[in-house]
Amino acid sequence: MYTIYTTKLLKEGYAKEHGRDLKRLLLLVFFVIIGFQNLFAQSPFDVDYSGYVKELGQISANNDFSTVHYDNILHHRIESDWTLSEHFEFRADLRTRLLNGYTVNNTPALEQFYQQDSNYFDLSWVWFGTDHSLMHSTIDRVHLSYINGPWEAHAGRQRINWSRTLVWSPNDLFNNYAYLDFDYEERPGVDALTAQYNWSYASSAELSYQIADSFDRSVIAGMVRVSTGNYDLQFIGGHYRDYAVIGGGWAGYVRDAGFKGEISYFHPEDDFFDQTGHFTATAGTDYMLSNGLYLQGELLYNGGYNQGRDPLNTLVQPPSADNLFIAKSGLFINASYQIHPLVSGNIGFMSSFDRSVFIAIPQLSISITEDADLLLLSQLLKGATFRDAVETPNLFFFRLKWSY
Repeated sequence: MYTIYTTKLLKEGYAKEHGRDLKRLLLLVFFVIIGFQNLFAQSPFDVDYSGYVKELGQISANNDFSTVHYDNILHHRIESDWTLSEHFEFRADLRTRLLNGYTVNNTPALEQFYQQDSNYFDLSWVWFGTDHSLMHSTIDRVHLSYINGPWEAHAGRQRINWSRTLVWSPNDLFNNYAYLDFDYEERPGVDALTAQYNWSYASSAELSYQIADSFDRSVIAGMVRVSTGNYDLQFIGGHYRDYAVIGGGWAGYVRDAGFKGEISYFHPEDDFFDQTGHFTATAGTDYMLSNGLYLQGELLYNGGYNQGRDPLNTLVQPPSADNLFIAKSGLFINASYQIHPLVSGNIGFMSSFDRSVFIAIPQLSISITEDADLLLLSQLLKGATFRDAVETPNLFFFRLKWSY
């Protein structure tokens, strides 16, 4: 999936100062120590390990298949959850990928690109890079948690999920993600401090702070969740980079159909009373037919759309909560069906009402064994928006995954 995008990102100078190598080294040493402790000595803590190995192949082609490229990623992930005491827990996850193929062979400075870490702490590094292959790792989860009754506190790289909807989320201020990045199921983490109080299963109050080099790159926001009737409601507000933000979301049912959505208002903080803000909103529904066909749909109004931005840049990396798509409006529809107990099919379409964008996403999932599965997926990028910007807009993936 990275074939058509990496050069674009490099040209934009997606760079960060590397002044935190000592912290990165210490965390790497820590991973090694805890691994050997688990293998060769009895640990005083309750430790759960899990993970997977994935083989992902990608074929990208132009419309007449006169140009065909191949890329390959061998991906290993290890996750560890440590129960340190009655109230303290620790989590650390390491993601390592070995890349080879067309992109590695034809992208200058690719190693520099993968050295970058968009978070405050630099926890990404490249083991080696040659003309034909590149291997890099990132610690995308490493945080300490305190849990005592209704109180929770988390410090470190973590996932802060405020999303209610499937594709676009204007409420997800900390960990928004690119829907087309299907191979990163865990989603990126963020360096943050979080405190939460839960007074019931569906009701809570949360305050989070994303650590950043400067105030206008940080996020400080709170959320309150409540449950009433058939609906779960949430209300958010705070500081989002250089915006003041307020918003809310809901999830519930209209008869037998699920109905959920989010809305956020972003207002520039500089010259507050002289500036005009904008709304970004999304609403979606899902419904299961009597024959087992599961339908989903979602609409987007992207009030922060900036036409001058590179459309590929928005699709490849997690978008900002105030500008979620490559158009002012967005439409997503999806249908999935369990063909066999071990086989499921899915087809999705992403488009826009105001820009020539059409993306078809068919896929087939096959369960091979209890621990192994095969995924066949395509992303077909059509419309004038991609015609001149993407050399090979037809992407075909096959992925074999073994979990342990």
